[in-house]
Amino acid sequence: MKGNLKEFDREKRLFKTVYCLECKQVKVCRKLDTEICCSCAYQIEKEKAQEYSNYQQVYQRKEQEQKEHIQQLKLLREYSGCKNCQSKEVDAYSLYEKNQLACQPCRMKKEGSATGAISFVKQSKWYKNHWGIKLTEWLENFSQLPVNADCAKKWLKDRNHLNNCQCLEQEARETYLLFTNSLKEKQKKLKECQCEKSEKVRVDYLDSAGSGWTYCEKCESTIESAGHHGVIKNRNSPSFWGLNVKEKILCGNCLASKKESMPTLRKAEFNRYRKVRRL
Repeated sequence: MKGNLKEFDREKRLFKTVYCLECKQVKVCRKLDTEICCSCAYQIEKEKAQEYSNYQQVYQRKEQEQKEHIQQLKLLREYSGCKNCQSKEVDAYSLYEKNQLACQPCRMKKEGSATGAISFVKQSKWYKNHWGIKLTEWLENFSQLPVNADCAKKWLKDRNHLNNCQCLEQEARETYLLFTNSLKEKQKKLKECQCEKSEKVRVDYLDSAGSGWTYCEKCESTIESAGHHGVIKNRNSPSFWGLNVKEKILCGNCLASKKESMPTLRKAEFNRYRKVRRL
């Protein structure tokens, strides 16, 4: 019974001690995100918002994306099928990211992995079921697709909707405001941050016992944590040996290459560690 209680308490503590998945160094207070510390969450949001900081650029990007999507659909419609297996299903990533038609079943068989399969028949069914339009008709008679489901509904009610369609502008403005307001909201919450930074460098990978490992920042050799605390051992920290370098985690061999820069007393202690094979 005691063993079960100890195991429960250990798991409870591990659950409470959630460190940032981005920087690994900060205990998350969950003001901005449940798994990322406030500082990292704000920085990520700031980088996203930077891409959408200008409404005109957002509009132009969406306009370009729509044109590219129409070209991809036309390319998919003209696809006669794979010469080897006659399948008309292509790899979605190759189509949307590279504008290439790669047979998905053949790629899966040859490489053992592939993204989702997509075909013109599947796309036609999707547009019919979700937007209520015939994809073939649109590609043949119009130079653009409905912007979204609401745009398609407006067109079904009024066939002249495209002559004065403002849906793309509206969607671009909503996207622009979404990121702008989200950044402002996170900026306000950042003032309430209670995240706690770890005094020691933490390891990148943890196991169920709370221990873990990481890699030397120079030679990438494996370095184990200090017991179940999830932090590196002092001996693997350059600052512990009086070194002022950009690396925070180094193995014994990489530290030895910087030994001459250590203070005299630290160098003597380092030699002792090496002699007894603690490093």
